[in-house]
Amino acid sequence: MTTRAAIAVVSVALAACAELPPAPAPGTAPAASEAAALRARPPSSSRDAAIARQSELARAATEAGDHAAALAHREVLALLDPADPSHRQAIDTSRAAIDRGVRTELAAGATARRAGDAARARDAYLRALALDPRNAEATAALRAMEHQQMARTQADRAARARSLETVVANARSRAQAQTQAESYDLEQRIELLRSADPAVGGREARAWVEANPADRDGRSRLAAVAAERARDAERRGQRETALAWYESANALAPSPAAEWTAKVRELRRALGEIQYADGVRAMRTDLAAAIRHFEAALRYDPDNAKAEERLRDARAAQEKLRKIAPR
Repeated sequence: MTTRAAIAVVSVALAACAELPPAPAPGTAPAASEAAALRARPPSSSRDAAIARQSELARAATEAGDHAAALAHREVLALLDPADPSHRQAIDTSRAAIDRGVRTELAAGATARRAGDAARARDAYLRALALDPRNAEATAALRAMEHQQMARTQADRAARARSLETVVANARSRAQAQTQAESYDLEQRIELLRSADPAVGGREARAWVEANPADRDGRSRLAAVAAERARDAERRGQRETALAWYESANALAPSPAAEWTAKVRELRRALGEIQYADGVRAMRTDLAAAIRHFEAALRYDPDNAKAEERLRDARAAQEKLRKIAPR
């Protein structure tokens, strides 16, 4: 506490405790020196009460370990009772205790900083400032810790930004690698369609479509190759192979093509007619073979009414033969 503040405290304490001087007897007037003395010094009883009060407060603060408060009260005591040298001695004692406390807290703060415990260091420096608000070392340490915290925060933000960039770059690389792998896989399936038989090529192509149902461009490419194989087989007169390829083309495409659907119907009717004719020829000599041909005709063309009728006749004739000549 500064001398000016201590004087203010003394003035307030004395004003609260002071009593008005007794009025002079009628017809008498105090001497000028007595009046000046009364105005300059409060009654001893009020001063003594203030001294006792400040002494008690100083003692309580010392016992509580609040040396800063004890120092303030003792400075007031020195102003109230300047003739008593014990007040000055007590002031020196409080200041020494404050100095020891400040050094202890500064050392604790430095130790905590070296250990990386910023919270404990900050608390120690704040306790040092509570004892000595003007302590330059504690103030500088707190300011340095604040700057370090700001630098760490900015570094963390930069590290997170770099980490995010790395994640994005890795994801982009994986996506590119996956795209390349998928493209290579598609090219392999296309080559199989061009060179393998319909069963193998079609199976591999369908597996790719099941794994990539939304890839319309890839599906269109596979379907086009299957349709090319179908037209080639049709030119060679291989109707069954052509039918298998046209059906594969429709299954692989994002949506069936009208041209290929018409070809499927045409080839199914033609193959059904061939099987029907073979069945009619077999009716004369081999009912079992005739039945197989008629059944095949209906598998190709379920709407072939002639094949359906002939199949009923062949089965009925076969049943009659079983009854006539049972095994």
